[in-house]
Amino acid sequence: MAILTQLELNGSFFFQLGLFAIAYIALSQLIFAPYSQAFLKREEKTKGGEDLAVEIQKKAQDLRAQYENKARQVSGAVKNIFDEYRNDASKEYEAIVSKSRAESQKILEATRAKVSAEVEDAQKKIKSETSVIAQEMTKKLLAK
Repeated sequence: MAILTQLELNGSFFFQLGLFAIAYIALSQLIFAPYSQAFLKREEKTKGGEDLAVEIQKKAQDLRAQYENKARQVSGAVKNIFDEYRNDASKEYEAIVSKSRAESQKILEATRAKVSAEVEDAQKKIKSETSVIAQEMTKKLLAK
């Protein structure tokens, strides 16, 4: 007790210490314990939410990778189909053009043959009529 008097502590110290202990126990049971339980629950939910968010992001990345792979496959298939149709169209174009050229060549040859025949006919007519025309011209010239 000599130490207490040297520290100038009296009976009010013990009274205040008792009040503090009672207030601490009451507050820890009524306020601090429910608060810490709510805090732990919130933290668990947050961690669960974070884990769920990470899992969802991973799934989203996997789905995106699958989408990109399928998009590449579809794009390749479309390109193959396009190339196939372009090749078919090119072959058909060449066939049509060569057929048209052959037909135009036949028409051109037939027309040339017809023109040649008409020219020969015209030349024969002119040769046969040349003597008649020459006689007519001489008659007319001499008649004047």
